[in-house]
Amino acid sequence: MNSQVQPHRVRADSTAPSAKPRIALLGEFSAGKSTLANVLLGQNVSPVQVTATQMPPIWYSHGQPACTGIRADGSEVPIPGANLTSEVLDGVRAVRVSMETEVLQFCDLIDMPGTSDPNLSMPTWEAMLSVIDGVIWCTPASQAWRQSEAALWEEVGGDLADSSMLLVTRMDKIAEAGNRERILDRVRRETAGNFSNILGISLTEALRAGRDDALLEACGGHAVAQSLMEMIHRAERRAPVKHVGTGASQ
Repeated sequence: MNSQVQPHRVRADSTAPSAKPRIALLGEFSAGKSTLANVLLGQNVSPVQVTATQMPPIWYSHGQPACTGIRADGSEVPIPGANLTSEVLDGVRAVRVSMETEVLQFCDLIDMPGTSDPNLSMPTWEAMLSVIDGVIWCTPASQAWRQSEAALWEEVGGDLADSSMLLVTRMDKIAEAGNRERILDRVRRETAGNFSNILGISLTEALRAGRDDALLEACGGHAVAQSLMEMIHRAERRAPVKHVGTGASQ
């Protein structure tokens, strides 16, 4: 599948940074994080059918195609063909995937488990959060910005507000345009000052759109690409290079 949401096409004058920001995809289980990762990567790589209690963080970075599992003791195990099934992921606390796709020239992406995952150890969670430079938080339109999400973001958001985006997913499930606007208006009021941008998107339509600019515009894909590029630029200016001690990054 060709790349759908392509930040480099939004800003033609952009060049890939030498120290790339690390953008985490966060949200509750089944909010669309892994589908968003697939849209941004332009490939169906991030698994969308693995349950919340089986999914470790998956760290995507630019490079020769490779996939490695990181176990609790720090040892690494190769995962041929990026076969990220629940059986392969058993005992793995994080996965490192390198691939040559356009968005990864500008940032690393970290597809985090659902925030309700009881099997994600606190050290792994804290280690990941300590190195991220920005967040795309996914919340489904039918239950947008629940109290549990607001409480967790208040705890972990910190100084990330200016380099983070709230993405209201599954907007195609809301039939009336007026209702979609009301959802976005409510979420914007309730999260004022907590995110640099709040957008709606239909991720399934973005996946189907391919490189069709009109479809990407209609489903919200282009707006997300523009906002992501702005997030990346802000994160580059704001944060020094951070170092990772979990074995989950390059």
